[in-house]
Amino acid sequence: MIQFDQVSKRYPGGFDALKNLSFSIENGEMVFLAGPSGAGKSTLLKLVSGIERATSGNVIVNRQNLSQLRASQLPYVRQHIGIVFQDHKLLYDRSVFDNVMLPLDIIGFDRRDAARRVRAALDKVGLLNKEKSMPIGLSGGEQQRLCIARAVVHRPSILLADEPSANLDRAYALDIMELFKSFHQVGVTVLISAHDETLMEDYGRRIIRLREGQFAS
Repeated sequence: MIQFDQVSKRYPGGFDALKNLSFSIENGEMVFLAGPSGAGKSTLLKLVSGIERATSGNVIVNRQNLSQLRASQLPYVRQHIGIVFQDHKLLYDRSVFDNVMLPLDIIGFDRRDAARRVRAALDKVGLLNKEKSMPIGLSGGEQQRLCIARAVVHRPSILLADEPSANLDRAYALDIMELFKSFHQVGVTVLISAHDETLMEDYGRRIIRLREGQFAS
């Protein structure tokens, strides 16, 4: 479960990205974050993943209060979270296969088992035939699917995605959303930020709307 209890986030310089938010997301839910640029969507996802810390309040993820954990304890929490970043963060000097392998290398996964997991993840997103390719040669939609494969290769219980359909045409965007739906259907908790609410409405899921760091009606 993900729970925010009176959470605020203030960045240096006095900018309040989030203001006193309280909500919860149950295990296995698929939830969308909506709002314009600057609404606080990316900050919220960073708090869930432990990339940023709340200025006040409690962020509870998988029964762990991230606000009380030491920095050395956060990597354990992140082992159960997959993240699809808005700017991809791909390694362009490594193959498709090696990009997906990276999270398993970091946690010291057995190499043979890791290779099987990498190929299973690539197959899931339709990129198994591109495992030896370099990311620079992929289309925008393929790069996004590569990011998803990397995010799920360690089989997380929570999957976060920051504007995964940005800069994609509607057909590609729907393909990406179908991938997230497939992970949700096997019990993964999915939290996706987006600005195109028509995509969200197609899936009939709960939408958390933000504006200037607060809930919007």
